[in-house]
Parts: sequence; C-alpha cells; structure tokens
Amino acid sequence: MKIKHLSYAILFASLYATGTHAEQVTRAEIQQLKSEVAELKALLKQTNAVQPESQAPVTQPSTSFKNWQSKSGATVNLYGFIRADMAYQFEGAKGIFNSPHTVALEDAADKRATEDRFDSTLTTTRIGLDFSTPLDEKSLKGKIEVDFRGGENKDTVRLRHVYLSYDRWLIGQTTSTFLSTETAPEMLDFNTALGGGTTRNPMVRYSQPINAETMYFLSLEKGNDENRLPLLAGKVKYDFAEGDGLITARGLLQEVRLRDIDDKTELGWGAALGLRYKFTPSLLLNTNYSHVSGDNKILLATSDNRRYIQEGNDIELIDYNAFQVGTTYHFNEKLRSTLGYGALIYEKNNDTANKKLQQGWINMMYKPYKPLTLGVEYVYGKRNTVNDREGEDSRLEMMAKYDF
Repeated sequence: MKIKHLSYAILFASLYATGTHAEQVTRAEIQQLKSEVAELKALLKQTNAVQPESQAPVTQPSTSFKNWQSKSGATVNLYGFIRADMAYQFEGAKGIFNSPHTVALEDAADKRATEDRFDSTLTTTRIGLDFSTPLDEKSLKGKIEVDFRGGENKDTVRLRHVYLSYDRWLIGQTTSTFLSTETAPEMLDFNTALGGGTTRNPMVRYSQPINAETMYFLSLEKGNDENRLPLLAGKVKYDFAEGDGLITARGLLQEVRLRDIDDKTELGWGAALGLRYKFTPSLLLNTNYSHVSGDNKILLATSDNRRYIQEGNDIELIDYNAFQVGTTYHFNEKLRSTLGYGALIYEKNNDTANKKLQQGWINMMYKPYKPLTLGVEYVYGKRNTVNDREGEDSRLEMMAKYDF
C-alpha cells in the first residue's frame, strides 16, 4: 500500500515539474513575441514618416500636365507658348501686325503717325487645353485655346478655338474649312501673309477619309452678320506619298443679304487651291490661290471693301483674286529662311476702295533649343486704290517665342 502511494506521489511530482517548465517556456515565447511586435510598430512608424517623399515619383503621372486628369475623368493636355513681338515701322499702317489694306496713303493727313515708330507686345501669347474622354470604342474630344488679342485695343483675352469633336463630327469655333493654313508660306508676322487668312467661324463640320491619302471636309459656318443662312464650305485634301507634301481644293457658297437695298439676296461663292511640296529635304514650296465673290470676311485685308456694287436698284457682287507663294530653305536643323510674296486684286470696286494690295517678305528663323524660336523679318508692300492713290508699307519685325 505504501509503495502504491509512493508511485502516485512520484507521478504527480513529475507532472507538476513538466507543467511548470512548459509554463516558463510559454511565458518566454510570449515575451519575445511582444518584443518583435514592438519592433515592427517602430519600423512602420519610420516607413510612414518617409512614405510621401519616397512615393512622389509614382504619383507624378497623375499630376503632370501632359497627362492630367480632370474631376470628371477626362485626360487633359496643356500646350501653348509665350511670345514677344517687336516692330520698327518705317511707314505703313497704325497697327504692329500685317494690315496692308489700311496702309496710310501718300496724301493722308495722318501719314506721319504711321512713320518711324517702334511697337512691341506680348499679347500673342497663347494657352490651350485639349480634352479627351473615352466613350465606348471612340473618344469625345474638346479644345479650348485663347490668346490676348481681343477687344477694341487688342489687349484682352480672346477665344481662338473652342469646340467638341466626336468620331467624324465637330461643333464649335475653329478655322474656316475654306482656308488652307497647312499650305500657307511661313511668315513671322502674327496676322499671316496677304493672300491667305486665319478666320475662325462657329460651325458644324463633318470629315471623312476617301482612301488612305485623301480626305474631305464639309461644314456649315457663320458668315456675314447680315446673312440669314450659314455658309457652306468644303475641302478635299490629298497627301503625297512619303510625306512630300499635300494639295487642297476648297469651295464655298453663301447667301449675300443686303438689308439696306430692299432686302435683296445674291449667291456668293468661292474656289481655291493650295499646295505644299518638298522638293528636297531642305527646300519647301507653299502656295495658295483663291477666287471669291461677295465676301469681305474670310480672307485677310478684305474687311474695308464692300461685298457689292450698287447700280440703281440692282447690285453686282464684287470679285477678287488672292494669291500667295513662298519658299522655305532649311540651312540646318536650327536655321531656316522664307522668301514670300502675296497679292489681293479686285476685278471691280467702288470709287474709294482698294484695287490692288501686294507685299513681299523675307525672314530668318533660328531655333537654338527645341522650345525656343527667335526670328527677324522684313516686309515691303504697296496699296493702290481705285482712284489711283497709293501707299507704301515698310516694316522690320522681330520675335522671340518659348513653346511649353
């Protein structure tokens, strides 16, 4: 009996010892785990403290203006330039930029005000935003572009291009379909060269490719303020192989409404051709020809002339021909020069209007760095009126432009 009790005692003592040892081991492991958790917490605090700086490169695309995203999810791209213009005018018109139809005539009372004057401006600086939002398999796109040539004094914000486009359709304000700025010779002057234009009209436009090289455009655009109906303009553009150039053919039809003459209406029209051709990698030709009847808005330097001649109760629409040509030679990747000529000739006109305008220019454009362009240009032109009065235009212009 005593032996049996002794066996129970030994077994109990062994179990007690084993349990005590296990408890000590468990407490040690728990303490070690607590220490490791504390170290991890400290490490996490240090990581959070440096996280904004270390992750800045990762978030850069979302804040970059190249791929900026608007609140509604549209991709937004910013573009534009800062531009400074200076001009010394020996004689000519009152403004700093190309205005051959208002050149002071020889016997004009204010001719001295246009002679030997220096002008400068930064109002040609331009800012634009392009928007794009995916819609199913296509994208809804938009553009807003402004400069600072608005208002009576040409020094306030002005909307240049404002439109939406989806698939083949465009609605808004942009360059008239009748114009061909892609075939215009390069001119430093902001107003572009005589014989062409940059008129931007509110419009609805449809475009469609005919084949890989050819595309056509049709648009209904706002015409003269007196017209009841929009003008219809069309353009066909053909691209030569291997990027050698392009050719454009354009036309327009519009109502010419004359409220002051029994509300008469006539059919105005226009036809035009443009060519851009690269003879060699260094030598480029640009030229445009237009014939227009009954319009004084679409092309440069036509606004001072009326759209018609009145003969009793009858009217005759005024026709004119516009022509521009220029060759650009690239001396190297940084330096190029353009020699150009432009003319505007009326077939008939009233007694006080312009009969013929013409000008020639030569410029040098230097691009020392990709975003920077420096230029200098000399322009000489003549203005002849129907009653044989004459005025001369002679200007030296300079420009510095930073593209961003």
